[in-house]
Amino acid sequence: MKQENNELNHSDFTPLLSYIEECHEGDLLSLTQSLDKTIFMFHFIPMDTFSDLERQNCCHVLMELKGAVMEIYYNQNKSKS
Repeated sequence: MKQENNELNHSDFTPLLSYIEECHEGDLLSLTQSLDKTIFMFHFIPMDTFSDLERQNCCHVLMELKGAVMEIYYNQNKSKS
């Protein structure tokens, strides 16, 4: 479903937060480790499966997602100190 104003709010992330809680027991490092493994596995998919640009774009999205999760983890632990 496409939003008309294209702005996100916190409730839009509820499915992602539920996934992290249910599948990674709320452990952001577990999620980033899974993302690392996924990115690594992209290197073993036959080269003709995706174009170079598609492979690069997919890895970029995963790396950006991992970076955002790590930033949340860092900020979360920084505020606990």
